[in-house]
Amino acid sequence: MSGNFTFELLCIDPDDIINQEAFIHALSYSKEVWNGNSPIITQDKNGTPYIKGEKGMQVTVFNVDTSKILTDLVDAAFVLRVESKFFETLEPFRQRLLRHLRDNLKFAHLRILKDDISSEIANQLYPKINAVENLLRRYLIKFFFQRVGMNWWDVTATPKMIEKVKNRQRNRSNQFSHFIDSDIEFADFDDLGLLIYKQSTGFNEPEKVFEMLDGIETLEDLEELKSNLRGNYTKYFKTFFRDKNFEKLWKEMSRIRNKVAHQATFFHSELRKGKELSAELTRIITEAEKHIDEIVLSLKEKQAIHKATVEVLKEEEEVAAEQKAKQEVRSGNRAPSELGMTGEQITNLATGEGSDHRVKLTGPKILGKIKLEHKVKTYSNTAPPGFRVISEDEIINELHEAHNLNYTDYVGLKWFVTQYLANKGYAIGTTYSLVNILIEQERILLYDVESAEGYPVKAVKLPK
Repeated sequence: MSGNFTFELLCIDPDDIINQEAFIHALSYSKEVWNGNSPIITQDKNGTPYIKGEKGMQVTVFNVDTSKILTDLVDAAFVLRVESKFFETLEPFRQRLLRHLRDNLKFAHLRILKDDISSEIANQLYPKINAVENLLRRYLIKFFFQRVGMNWWDVTATPKMIEKVKNRQRNRSNQFSHFIDSDIEFADFDDLGLLIYKQSTGFNEPEKVFEMLDGIETLEDLEELKSNLRGNYTKYFKTFFRDKNFEKLWKEMSRIRNKVAHQATFFHSELRKGKELSAELTRIITEAEKHIDEIVLSLKEKQAIHKATVEVLKEEEEVAAEQKAKQEVRSGNRAPSELGMTGEQITNLATGEGSDHRVKLTGPKILGKIKLEHKVKTYSNTAPPGFRVISEDEIINELHEAHNLNYTDYVGLKWFVTQYLANKGYAIGTTYSLVNILIEQERILLYDVESAEGYPVKAVKLPK
């Protein structure tokens, strides 16, 4: 690859180099830097000395005035500039040069001022990373719409993820946001991967299976566990993602993506790795998309997934409560002794160590192919999704009460879950999944109705 590539460093406070000429010679003497060759020291038309390396590479050193530095005493500093027409020549030279400057010439500080090689690598990697990211977004939209419903984002994402996206939507609104649902477009790269490999069915992780085995007391319990492990949902994610090391590959790609985003230093091995990851992840996601329509979930699978999501939601609630309590301790509104904290925990609280930054997803809440209404009667003072887990009996009782409200003659499914029940603190995701199970069991009836504004609405009622 040819062009005009520059690698420029600020080199501060060497061991015993005091001027430009000494630095030039110290660079030219190292055969490790020059792959065993002896470069030529020459001058440009202005009389400035430089080193002429392989394939026309040019290394120039410039003195930096350190006499006006306010807070430090620096004996010597230089700008070292390496220029080459060939990517393949300069890319490996950078590491050999840096090792020589640090280990042999003992520079106290080295800072990169310009790195065209890393920029070239990042420019080659970004389109591939962006393509994979958008491919997974496409897959997630299609999969969760077909297996959850139109409201799949509110159902599938955690409260923390939803709030993060809402903040970004407020701060980065654009013209497209007025026409499309833009939730997943604002989700982090890491969160997209988590929506795949952290599905909380309770069966995709070996440690979860061992926990379930410990709780088995009867032969019926064992048969139920075996049935769940063989379920279509579990087999699908195991076959198309887990068995193909999707989590490991996505996390490796995430590390490279973060370096691209922060303009970090890159090496050729990372370019090669990024291309390999892009190709492999593309194959995995494309193949999984081909088989979306094959998943048919049984009632038992839906119940098992609902149960597992309830457990994860409870864990998330505990983490949120713990973080709130610790915040109250930090603000002085609560004593550490009230939380039963040890001396070490109090120290960690003060220093910020030992924090748990894990994200726990609530997983998919299966809704089949229920179409939700576009517009329903409003309900004032709607609260954001909470952590309360609703039971079957509570849903039945709440639906009975909703039917008796004097301002509606029907109960819209979406309004009932996302406003009426959410306003009482019930978690939207687990409520949706349980309502869908009760519909399948015919304990709740789903029917079509036309709203006062003329919109088709999916409504729910109790059987007579």
